[in-house]
Amino acid sequence: MKYYWLTLIAFLVIGIWVKIVSEPNMPLNVYLFQAINYHQVSQLNPVMVFLSKYGREYVWIPLTAILLIFKKTRRVAITLAASFILAIIVGEISKYAFAQGRPFLYIHPDYLLVPPPTDYSFPSGHALIVSDGALVLAKLAPRWLWVVMMIEAILVSYSRVYVGVHWPYDVIAGCFWEDGLHSSQ
Repeated sequence: MKYYWLTLIAFLVIGIWVKIVSEPNMPLNVYLFQAINYHQVSQLNPVMVFLSKYGREYVWIPLTAILLIFKKTRRVAITLAASFILAIIVGEISKYAFAQGRPFLYIHPDYLLVPPPTDYSFPSGHALIVSDGALVLAKLAPRWLWVVMMIEAILVSYSRVYVGVHWPYDVIAGCFWEDGLHSSQ
């Protein structure tokens, strides 16, 4: 439980700092964004766009459905589904509470690889959901499955900065918040 409170406090400190300073005024955030987004590799662009657009829906929904089919993994599937619902609610409330603009609104949008989202940036909903799924699997699934899905979660989270729709702190906050949710269970 102590770990839960530490990660929750870390999320809130980052969120309040982001709210007060604003993400485009954070030099490390801008530097990391530019280091990732401005150095795209054209051969990787289609993969990153796919991960960014579909890494949640085309991976996590079918995985949850497959796990639901088998009696042995049904509990994992139900826990995933419930956890995803909670993550979506928390993510949407947080986005409006912190109300941060996306990076392409402030710095060079030439490297934007997907249509620009119209909602707020902080925290990354993609990072929140895929981290959520990976952490549920880390607690309930065989090692081979959660390791593969943790790698997928990291790639999806990274892709959100790569394609130009999130600041690095958005992704970090999404992962922190999920870590805090799951450390209390």
